[in-house]
Amino acid sequence: MKNKLVLMCFSLLVLNAKAIEYPIKSTVLDNGLKVIVCEKNTNQMAQVEVWYRVGSKDEWSGVRGMAHMFEHMMFRGSKNFNGEGDIYIKLIDKMGGNVNAYTTFDRTVYHEEVQSQHVEKVFEMEADRMANLILDQKVLDTERQVVGEELRLGENNWYQRMSAERYKHLYPKDHPYQVDVIGFLPEITAFTTKNCQDFFDKYYSPNNAFIVVTGNVKAEDVFAYAKKYFGVIKKQLPPNAKKQEPDIFTYNMDLEEMNIDFPVQIYSYMVPAPAFGHTDYYAFNLFSELMFSNPNSILNTNIVMNGNLAYQIASNVDDSRLYNNYANYDVVMQAAMGNAKVKKIISKEINDVITEGMDQELIDNYIKSLEAQSTFGKYSNSNIAFELGFAEYYYHDYNEYDAKLVTYKKIKGEDLKAIAQTYFNPEKLKSINIKPVME
Repeated sequence: MKNKLVLMCFSLLVLNAKAIEYPIKSTVLDNGLKVIVCEKNTNQMAQVEVWYRVGSKDEWSGVRGMAHMFEHMMFRGSKNFNGEGDIYIKLIDKMGGNVNAYTTFDRTVYHEEVQSQHVEKVFEMEADRMANLILDQKVLDTERQVVGEELRLGENNWYQRMSAERYKHLYPKDHPYQVDVIGFLPEITAFTTKNCQDFFDKYYSPNNAFIVVTGNVKAEDVFAYAKKYFGVIKKQLPPNAKKQEPDIFTYNMDLEEMNIDFPVQIYSYMVPAPAFGHTDYYAFNLFSELMFSNPNSILNTNIVMNGNLAYQIASNVDDSRLYNNYANYDVVMQAAMGNAKVKKIISKEINDVITEGMDQELIDNYIKSLEAQSTFGKYSNSNIAFELGFAEYYYHDYNEYDAKLVTYKKIKGEDLKAIAQTYFNPEKLKSINIKPVME
């Protein structure tokens, strides 16, 4: 009886988790900066995130790696917050908070978790580095050494080294994702302070960013902080509109085999993946999860867990892509005779879906798992901030934070059958045979 009661309570939690149950308010400053606040007063902490609409897709020849470089340089100091080293990290540490950032092809996000009493100070700091970042030769030289070390560490890892070499063959010239986020070392070492200032002036402006705050705050207080510190920053000319790109089915990925200096064999499957906003976007992502990516997916179950035919399936799928790109699934195996049977199993499982559709029970179980994740995620300031930020970034409407789950619930087995037929059929499914170098 006790177990049934726990299960019943858990089910009620899931059923009631359709929305964020805290007040959410927003305002837009005269300079175009949008501020979104979720008043989640369940503890003394607050999450502050500044989302910039810039990533490596916005770079051009000669400044490849610049967006990622700025992720580093933004911590080095500004006019009113300066000193040696990563001064912004040191200042947040003194508050007892956490600070970090990340860069993708499409976006750059800076985030802090602090006690709510420090939110105003964080706003002052974020505004100062948006308006008055220090971009001198010393900062540039220091941070490109750091990025160079990241590149060298990647080159020392066999899988990252292989992935970087493979990436060069994936996209046509001028595709927004043509170059990996970290960029090219020869270009990074040639950056000038003028290159950096030009990039900063173009993309780091209030009308190309928005702020999300979640936690023990009052929206009106946060709006006042935003007006006080960010309101005086002038907006820039809007960045270029979305780039044009060829249809993904026209990509000519010319790589069929690769050699690696590591004793494994990899069947690397490359599949054209539709961009966010495409009618197939969510259904493609769901098929990818159920067939390849999830630990309990069809192929992980049959090949890795039960079959012991592979070490793992490493799935590289960008589930927040603004442009068409390749989804990549690496089936990593012992280098041995007989691995061809793995390909046969993969082909059979995909063909079964092409002809019969996906088992509805498999879909339903996965949705239940997502609902549970969503339920518990709403206890976290950072999770809520991310969901609101993602919705604002991609939908331009933070109220769409539940769109993924809502859309997934509408997808049926027949819909995934159509995805398999369109994207995973033998004509579209490319594979690279990656083998160890023979001595």
